[in-house]
Amino acid sequence: MRPQTQRKSNGELAERVRIILANRDLTLYQVSERSAALYGRSSPHYLPHNLYYDLRHAGFSPSLFQLFALSRISGYRLDDWLRVFGFELDAIPRLQIQFSSKRTAFLDSREDPHTLVPWLQNLGDKAPSQDVFPLSQFLEWTSPCPLASLVKFTDKRRLYARIGYQDDWSFPELLPGSIVRVHPTSMEEFLQLPRKEQSRALVLLEHEKGLCCCHIRVVSTQRIAMVATQMPYAQVEFNVPQEARIIGIADLEIRSLLRPEQSVVPRQFAKRWRPEALPAPPSDFGSLLRQARLRMGLSFREASEITREIANQLGDSSYFTASGSLSDYESGDNPPRHVHKVIVFCAVYSLNFQTILQSMGMSPQDAGQEPIPQVLTGKPVSVPSGTSSEAAEPDRTGFLGNLMGEFGEVPFFLRNSLQTISGLRSPSLKDCFWIGGSRESHPYLAGGILALVNRQKKKPNDCGSKPMWQQPLYIVLKRDGTYLCGCCGRENNSLVVHTYPGGVHQQEHFRNRDAEVIGNIVTVARKLP
Repeated sequence: MRPQTQRKSNGELAERVRIILANRDLTLYQVSERSAALYGRSSPHYLPHNLYYDLRHAGFSPSLFQLFALSRISGYRLDDWLRVFGFELDAIPRLQIQFSSKRTAFLDSREDPHTLVPWLQNLGDKAPSQDVFPLSQFLEWTSPCPLASLVKFTDKRRLYARIGYQDDWSFPELLPGSIVRVHPTSMEEFLQLPRKEQSRALVLLEHEKGLCCCHIRVVSTQRIAMVATQMPYAQVEFNVPQEARIIGIADLEIRSLLRPEQSVVPRQFAKRWRPEALPAPPSDFGSLLRQARLRMGLSFREASEITREIANQLGDSSYFTASGSLSDYESGDNPPRHVHKVIVFCAVYSLNFQTILQSMGMSPQDAGQEPIPQVLTGKPVSVPSGTSSEAAEPDRTGFLGNLMGEFGEVPFFLRNSLQTISGLRSPSLKDCFWIGGSRESHPYLAGGILALVNRQKKKPNDCGSKPMWQQPLYIVLKRDGTYLCGCCGRENNSLVVHTYPGGVHQQEHFRNRDAEVIGNIVTVARKLP
C-alpha cells in the first residue's frame, strides 16, 4: 500500500504543478525551452521536458536551481514553489533554536508578508487593574490576518540573535540559549562614552571570531574593549571599525527557563588573543560555509551529527549530511543541488537563506515576486486570491494597544517555535501572563512583559540552594483573586513566596488555603535596560 500511496501523492504533485503553470498560460514545453534559453541545457537550472514523468516517481525532488528557474519563468515567488514541493522555510528558525549552540549567531527572522498569522482583539472595554494576570482575561483570538497588515508591529531593521554557551560574556544577565532583539545603532554613539566607563546597555559586537553580546568600555579614540560580567573571559581590546563592528543595542530578551545552561569559557576565549581585521564577506559558496562553520565553533563531525538529529526529527534521511560531504562542499566548486542541504546549512551554520542563494549565483531579485494563489497550492498559508493585505485592520486600541506599545516590534517568525522555547505542546492565552507590574518579584524579571506558564507543574521546588539565575519561578494565585510572581517553596504548612521590592529580599507566607500555585514559568520576555 505504501508505494501506491506515494505514487498517487507524486501524481497529484505533478498535476498541481501543471495547473499552476497553466494559470500563467504556460506549458511544460514552453518552460523547458525558456530555461534552456536562459541558462543552457547543460545548466543545473534546466527544466527537462519529462519533468512531470519524473515527479510521478517516488524519491524525485527538483533541485534548488530548477525551482529557482520555475520561479523566474512563472513569475511566482520561490518561497511558494518551495512550499508546493513540501519545503517550509518557516522551519529554519525553529531548527536553529532547537539545538544547543556553542556560539552566538543570528536567527533567520525573514517573514513572508503574505502569510496569514493569528491575531488578537480586546475582550471588552475594561482596563487591567492587577500587576499580574492571564491574557485570556482581556484578550481573545480573532481571524488570522496577513502579516503585511501588521506593519506597525514589525520593524525590518531589528535583528535577532541567539546567545551561545561558549561566548556568553554577559552571563548571567543573558543565559545561553536566550534570544535577544537588537536595534541597529551607529558606532559613534558609543565612542562618545566617557573613557573607561562601562556601557549600561548590552551591545551586539562582531569581531573576527564571530558575534558577542556584552557590555563594552571605551579605551581611547577608536578603541573599545569587551567587558565580561561574571565569567573569566579575557578582556580583549579592538580597533574599530577595522577589528570590530558594533551592530546594535540589545533591547529585548526572550529567555527559556526550561533547562537554564551554565556558560563555559573555552581556552581560546580565556586567554588574551590578538584581534585580526574583520574578514571580507565571502565571495563564493565554499568560503561562506567555511567562515560560518568556524564562527559556530563546529568541527565537520559535530556539524554532521546535528544534521543527523535534524533528519531524524523531520523523518527524512535526505537532510543528513556526512562529514566528508560537508568538507567537500567547503573545498569544492559544486554547491548542493537539493533544497534539503541548503535548509540544513541555514539551520546548523545559522545562515540566511537569501545569503546562500546569492553565494550560489541566484539573485533573489531575479526570482518571481507574485504569490501563488492559495487555491492552487492547496495550503492555507498565504493571503487568499483577491484579498487585500489591508482588508483586516488589526485592533490597536485598549489593552492590546498598550501591550504592543510596551513590547514594540513583534517577532512573528518565532510563532512556530513556541513549543520548542516553552516545552508546551499547545500554548494558549491561559498559559500566557502579563507580568509588567511585577518586575520587582525577582531580579531576572526586571523589565518583564510576558511569561509563559506550564500549568501542569504546580509543585514548587526549593530554590534556596540554587544560584539566582537558576531559580525556578512560579505564578501564585492569592485568595483575593490577585496574582503573585516569583520564586517560592513549602515550609511546614505554608507557601513562602520570595520577592525583591526595591531590590531587598522579602518573604511572604501564605497558609494552604490562602494561596495556590498556578504553574511554573517556562519562558519570559523582558525589556533590557
